[in-house]
Amino acid sequence: MKPNQLFRSVPPVQTWLLATWLLLTWLQASGVAFGQGKPAANPGATLFEKQCYGCHNVGGGKKTGPDLMDVTTHRTRDWLHKFIPSAQGMKNSGDKFAVQLFSEFSPIVMPDQTVTPDQIDQILSLIDELSAKKQSFAPGGGRKLRKPTPKDIPKGRMLFTGETRLRKGGPPCISCHSVQDVAVLGGGTLGPDLTQVNMRRNDADLTGVLKSPVLPTMSKVYLKAPLMDEEVVQLFAYLQDVKGRTPQPTQNSSRFFVLGAFGSLMLLSLMNFTWRGRLRGVRKLLLRERQP
Repeated sequence: MKPNQLFRSVPPVQTWLLATWLLLTWLQASGVAFGQGKPAANPGATLFEKQCYGCHNVGGGKKTGPDLMDVTTHRTRDWLHKFIPSAQGMKNSGDKFAVQLFSEFSPIVMPDQTVTPDQIDQILSLIDELSAKKQSFAPGGGRKLRKPTPKDIPKGRMLFTGETRLRKGGPPCISCHSVQDVAVLGGGTLGPDLTQVNMRRNDADLTGVLKSPVLPTMSKVYLKAPLMDEEVVQLFAYLQDVKGRTPQPTQNSSRFFVLGAFGSLMLLSLMNFTWRGRLRGVRKLLLRERQP
């Protein structure tokens, strides 16, 4: 019997069931899984991106901290289990390797990490896997919603300075960071100058930090107020645009001192001008009352 004659001899409902079964069988044979959603993320990769990637690479070179490629061949797992949750405690105890690391990457100080022993093992297993394959770590959050355009640059600047509020209510970047010529008095000094941040970090790295800040202070501030995808694109465009500028030493303290001194003189002069008549009148009255 020919295939078309076979389907003609089967009732319509059963024909649809047969066709569906054949399609599912073919998809299953092709390796397509059902009922599983997205593939499960590597827990070690998720932890590394959230806890470590802001300061460390695996195979991508030094950042504000050392490259962790082959780290388990240079340090024992027991040492790493002590160092990661309490790096400063290890340094203060006089451990020579901890002291050497803090000296090499000064003035950056590695904060203590709130991770469990199981989470440390997951991170170290990821590093071992990448080291064995000679592969670099690629952050999953390093993809942008779209490619930035020139129109995004002024919008990104307004987000940076706070002229445009972040939609989730987070503080603007200028609260802690500065960019050369961003404002008359510059920006904040709690965090580093971001003028050439797009030269120090690759595009995926910078995008990942904007989408999911991993540095201790930023992660707490933006935990409940993350940037929207469109805001990430606009801030990325602005930081990419200013990377050609030359950052200057921060002079905010002297600027504020001069501004404060000038403001005080102006205020005293205004007070003297406003109450000049009243002061003289009171003085003359007191002098008359004291005369015999």
